Amino acid sequence: YVSFTSLDMYGVSLGAIGMLSTLTTALTIDVFGPVSDNAGGIAEMASLPEEVRDVTDSLDAAGNTTAAIGKGFAIGSACLVGLALFGAFVKRCNLVAQDVSILDPVIFSFLLIGAMIPYWFSAMTMKSVGFAAKEMIIEVKRQFDTIVGLLEGTPGHEPAEHAKCIEISTNAALKEMTPPAILIMFTPLLTGIFFGASAVAGLLAGAISSSVQLALAMSNAGGAWDNSKKYVEKGEVIVKGEVQGKGSEVHKAAVTGDTVGDPFKDTSGPALNIVMKLMAVLSLVFADFFMSIND
Repeated sequence: YVSFTSLDMYGVSLGAIGMLSTLTTALTIDVFGPVSDNAGGIAEMASLPEEVRDVTDSLDAAGNTTAAIGKGFAIGSACLVGLALFGAFVKRCNLVAQDVSILDPVIFSFLLIGAMIPYWFSAMTMKSVGFAAKEMIIEVKRQFDTIVGLLEGTPGHEPAEHAKCIEISTNAALKEMTPPAILIMFTPLLTGIFFGASAVAGLLAGAISSSVQLALAMSNAGGAWDNSKKYVEKGEVIVKGEVQGKGSEVHKAAVTGDTVGDPFKDTSGPALNIVMKLMAVLSLVFADFFMSIND
């Protein structure tokens, strides 16, 4: 508000550049979590003492918190960049306040449609994660059933086929992301072609405002669910005098929450930054085209 009041959209652009200048700090605190998480996995696979795993779990819990902070910086900068691009689009199309009034039924309709797009996009990405995880589980079970001694850890057994699991993950990352990408890329284009630049302005306003709050909620909720599972596994939860550790109903609920929380904080939440910027960039690039065919 202060930036826009003082220097109009130029002030918003400067604010975006200022937030982007903190990139090194954001990356530093964001990478702490994955490093700690991988350290815990290595400690478990190497059969190190339980106290080593306890330390890495504590570091991982702290890493989830730092990651949420880093993602907050990224979401804030993406929002400012999206606003700057939105302002450039409005200027490019020579739109005034009357052209983008929410009293216009078309503008208001696309404002609501734009606000729904991040939820649709997030649902598609989370479903893709679930599909890839299911394929991975099936492959792991196949290897346990076919490779003698792999599950029991018998000395001298044939090595696991890690390349198969990597192939599943890579193929899913490429193939399953196609529908969400089509949604984000074609929505502003079709809106501008059939309904004009004013409708695109309403679409962008709804998408940016909705993406910011959803991305923040997903990043924080995902980290909280992950940490709650670790809190239960450490035996810190006591219900009616009984410690609710691994295997308890509380732990099962925490695992379910973590299963949802991981795609929340690692997939859908960060991807919404791209939603804000990509829709605005495409709209700006095709602004002249929208104006030419709707004059």
